[in-house]
Amino acid sequence: MTRALPFLAVGLVLGVATQATAQGKMQSYNGLEMTPASVERAPTASLKDCPPGSNTVTATTRPGAEFAIVTVKFKVTPAFKPAPIKRPVLMDASGKAFNTAVQFVDVASVPEFSCSIPFRVPAGTAVKALQVETATLDLTGLEMKKP
Repeated sequence: MTRALPFLAVGLVLGVATQATAQGKMQSYNGLEMTPASVERAPTASLKDCPPGSNTVTATTRPGAEFAIVTVKFKVTPAFKPAPIKRPVLMDASGKAFNTAVQFVDVASVPEFSCSIPFRVPAGTAVKALQVETATLDLTGLEMKKP
C-alpha cells in the first residue's frame, strides 16, 4: 500500500501540471485579468453578456459555418477602473477579424467570472487570438478536440 502512494502523488502532480498548461497566458487590461481557457466548436451558441446575466438569446449557424466559442476566465483586481469595454474580436491564423454579439456589461459586479464568447466563423477556421481592447490573448493550443 505504501508503494502505491508515490505513484499516486506523481499522477496528481502530472494532472495538475497538465491542467495548468491547458490554459493560455493571462493578459491584463485596465486592472482586468483575462486568461483564455478553451476554444470549442458548435452549431449553436448562447449570446449571454459578460459576465453572464439574464440575456438568454441563442444563435444558430448556416451551412458551412460554425461557432468558435472562446471561454475566458476574468478576475477584477483593485486596479480596475470602471469604463466601457469594446466587444472582443477573434483573429484567425491569416489575420482576419470576426466579431461577436456578446458585450461586457457591469464587469465589476463580481470579483471573478468566466465567459464563453461565441464567434460565427467558416467551418474549420483556425483561430489564433482574442483581442480585448489592447490585450491580445493567444488561443494557440486551446482548441478542444472532437471525439
